[in-house]
Amino acid sequence: MSVTYPLFVFEKDDRSMRVIESPDSILSWHEAIDIENDEYVFWDATGSGVQVKVKGNKVMSVTSCAAPFPLGEALATYAESLGLSRNVIEGQPVEIWQRIEGELKRRPRKRNWLSRIF
Repeated sequence: MSVTYPLFVFEKDDRSMRVIESPDSILSWHEAIDIENDEYVFWDATGSGVQVKVKGNKVMSVTSCAAPFPLGEALATYAESLGLSRNVIEGQPVEIWQRIEGELKRRPRKRNWLSRIF
């Protein structure tokens, strides 16, 4: 069974998430060794689990599989880690992601330490 892009990626260590728009983008943000070590959980746009197999620095396959936990749970965890309300996570995965991104864009930008000096 084929996967439907975009892919949602949950990083187990820091509870962050990213969206991957195409197969060519998988290794842009995610290191092959981390994928091999199962540091990420992947889902497709429908919420189905995805398995990414890599060899060296090349993606060998992207296939459907059973997910260790639902995409909705990952999105809720991510939203919670950002301090967002639970009502952001209602609806289809792509809609939820768009709401999360919208909420983040509305936040004031944090000033870095260098801009505070000058």
